[in-house]
Amino acid sequence: MTTVSLLAATPASAAPPRADLVVGASLAPTEVPDTGGSSAVTVDLTNSGTRASQDITLVLSLSSGTWFTDGFVIPPSWSCTYGDSAICTHAPLAAGEAAEPLRIPFGVGAGTVGDDVVVTAVVSGGAESSTANNTAQASLRYIPGTVDLHFLSESREEQQINGEVTGLSSYVINDGTSPSGDLTVTVPLPAGTVRYSETTEGWACDFGDDLAAGQPGWRCTHAPLRPGENSAGIDIAATISGAEPGDVIDLTATLSTTTPETNLDNNTLRTRVTVLQPATVRGTVWVDSDRDGVRDADEPGAPPGEQGIYQITVGGQGFGAVATVNADGTYTATVRPGTYQTEFYIRDPYSFISSPDSDVVYYLNQTGGYNKYGRSDYFTLAGGEEAVVDAGVIRY
Repeated sequence: MTTVSLLAATPASAAPPRADLVVGASLAPTEVPDTGGSSAVTVDLTNSGTRASQDITLVLSLSSGTWFTDGFVIPPSWSCTYGDSAICTHAPLAAGEAAEPLRIPFGVGAGTVGDDVVVTAVVSGGAESSTANNTAQASLRYIPGTVDLHFLSESREEQQINGEVTGLSSYVINDGTSPSGDLTVTVPLPAGTVRYSETTEGWACDFGDDLAAGQPGWRCTHAPLRPGENSAGIDIAATISGAEPGDVIDLTATLSTTTPETNLDNNTLRTRVTVLQPATVRGTVWVDSDRDGVRDADEPGAPPGEQGIYQITVGGQGFGAVATVNADGTYTATVRPGTYQTEFYIRDPYSFISSPDSDVVYYLNQTGGYNKYGRSDYFTLAGGEEAVVDAGVIRY
């Protein structure tokens, strides 16, 4: 009797374990202005097979009119060289392993609105179960380029008096999708003011009799701005002079560029000042020569300077003034209506005293520094009113 043993047949559908590289590509941004710009391609790579791949090569190809830029960093697991294409290599990936995402920026030249720029990624890494997923593409589209310049600061309103400084301070930003042309800002000098100062860095600013659209004022220029870029800060300042109480003064900056803009409504910045009737604070730093604590009619004032009255300030609610001190110890300060106190700073050989004829309610004759400090109580003034605040001192 003959015995025949039958071997189990191997299914015809069984395949040897192999790698299966799957590549994906995406762009950010996916739109670029017709004047040109930039984007970046991000490549994701996974081995979805059942066996490790061999060494991996990735080739990135761009449409004509585009180019790979430099100055960026890629993950250390990748190595790339750049020419017309980017050729990148990576060590083998184990089954189920994903490579670190690879992001490479590229420049885009000018194009036609509606046209697409295509980036193609092709990967290889030895024998695979399928190569159908070894290629990926991503595209971006040309859109109409726009320029939209505007000031970052908001217009504001103030109340000030003659002698105070008002101004404009801001940056300019390009909120469009295309680079701007050269920037120009003009600021007419309004009546009731005189020139005080202007920006000296980042902007080229001139002041003249006809520079602000034919009027006296400032004309400032700046280099073009890329999309999203801020200019250097621009600062224009004027002193209120010769204005009458109740006058309204507008200091207005107008922004323009050599390229068309989509929106001109945001191209002005204004500071509006309502001129107030001032109040006055005056007084005397008097010397108690006979040291009796009483102010006599013939007692002199202390001199200003390094050996006398160093400074007198009238401080208020966020504003105030430095007083003008005269040789006879008298002083005057002009301030807005408000609530104030007078602060006295004196130096050796003088010291503050307590006296019913002195309005100083607190003082320090030993401050640890050069200045000795004294201050009055608070007082409130309306426009046109005057306060007399005196300080008594002795000389050693």
